Amino acid sequence: MKKISIFLAPIFILAIMYGCSKDHNAPTFSQYEKTSAPTEVIATYDEDDDIINVVWTMDDTEGVDDYLVAWSDSNVFDEGNRADQYVKQPEDAVLNKEISLDANDVMKKMTYLQAADIDSFIVYFTVSAVYNNEEFVNFIGPRAEVDSALILR
Repeated sequence: MKKISIFLAPIFILAIMYGCSKDHNAPTFSQYEKTSAPTEVIATYDEDDDIINVVWTMDDTEGVDDYLVAWSDSNVFDEGNRADQYVKQPEDAVLNKEISLDANDVMKKMTYLQAADIDSFIVYFTVSAVYNNEEFVNFIGPRAEVDSALILR
């Protein structure tokens, strides 16, 4: 009996190792390699109209259905007060790569009750593409590099 168990033990261990050999592989994210981030985000403040203009470029727009513009009051984007807005409106026929935002609305959406009359502040902007095709459904892709705008009051 001892000889049988000595013979079967390595076979049993090899069977376990072979059966569990794929358990250590990390998940892959190769399907997300088909997405890309917008580039060249530029946010500017128009003092006369009290609006913020945000423009960007994106070379590969295959599968892109919309863009999501997000803003924050912190240069560590996710640690500040944040808000966002989709670019495409129901009446839009083409996909715009720019948006104009009212400076007071930007402040209100960041949970500030009202914008200061005299003070100036910096707002940080980023843009993400929203994919909607046979592979992705309302998938928000990677963010662009963050740009800032100085709002003068």
